[in-house]
Amino acid sequence: MTENDLEGKFRTGLFVIAMFLTLIATLHFYFSVQDVIGTWFEHQYRPIAGAVFSFFVIVVCIYLTRFYIIPRR
Repeated sequence: MTENDLEGKFRTGLFVIAMFLTLIATLHFYFSVQDVIGTWFEHQYRPIAGAVFSFFVIVVCIYLTRFYIIPRR
């Protein structure tokens, strides 16, 4: 193995670990917001608040996918 190849594998491994930790933090954040919605909103408004939050999550995911993950031509 060359030093350059080893450095590339190290960077790839570090990226994978960082993305895994980001995924865990994102899931924790999502479920924490659901708990906050359950605490702050009255029973009849919880589905509406949850739907609005989920909609914003979908919009952000589509934005990130469209502009940062899918390469532009």
